[in-house]
Amino acid sequence: MTADRKELAALSPEERQAVILEKVNAAGRVLAAGLAQEFGVSEDSIRRDLRDLSDAGLVQRFHGGAARLVTPALDFHRREALHAEEKQSIGRAAAAPIPDGATLLVDSSTTVVRFVRALSPALSLRIITTAVDVAAAALDHPLAEVVMLGGRLGRLTRSATGAGAIDAIRALRVDYCVLGTCGIDHGLTLRADDFEDAHLKSAMIRAANKTLLLATADKLGQAATYEVAPIAAVSALFTSSRDTAILKAIREAGVDVETV
Repeated sequence: MTADRKELAALSPEERQAVILEKVNAAGRVLAAGLAQEFGVSEDSIRRDLRDLSDAGLVQRFHGGAARLVTPALDFHRREALHAEEKQSIGRAAAAPIPDGATLLVDSSTTVVRFVRALSPALSLRIITTAVDVAAAALDHPLAEVVMLGGRLGRLTRSATGAGAIDAIRALRVDYCVLGTCGIDHGLTLRADDFEDAHLKSAMIRAANKTLLLATADKLGQAATYEVAPIAAVSALFTSSRDTAILKAIREAGVDVETV
């Protein structure tokens, strides 16, 4: 082992992650196998490093490596403060048609938190979620049974992710899935910034009789790295967008659209 490699192998995980982040930002992308060889550590160690950097919103993971973010993702609390009035209006509109006795499967989204807070307190509901903030909001509902699905918590999404969470979702059959989205691209595909979040959302859609999608205006026409599902998998879209062209295309795909 060369002197340089010995120095790299002696780094703590935090120090190694700082070096990896510099490499990602300089090169645009890195591969786990190459990093493992360079640092003299196992690929499992590098994968954990890339996962931690991704959870912190600093890189974008892909199978076998990671890439530089075009724009660093905002953390949950900073996102919660953006477009607050739009999110409130969208949440109220999406909550209005929910019937008594419904079982809801709810993902991690600042707009979806507004939806949960807007649910009528007179309704008896079961709310199932992977998201810490959604569960906390649901606990304030006087008649809701709240079920929290477990898994590894992502710092960026503040939601359980991974195989355990997805397996739990696959065992469910619910009335409604309620989702936020990182974007609906011009090909009318739902997109996500996080690989594991994309798989989680996709599993939620398949577990539900109906899927309600909540999206602020900036999300329509917005691309993100990972595919979740075609827009036709959604039953209804609640949005503040006034983009007539993309809304027309979404309606033509068979989705009910309500603008607020």
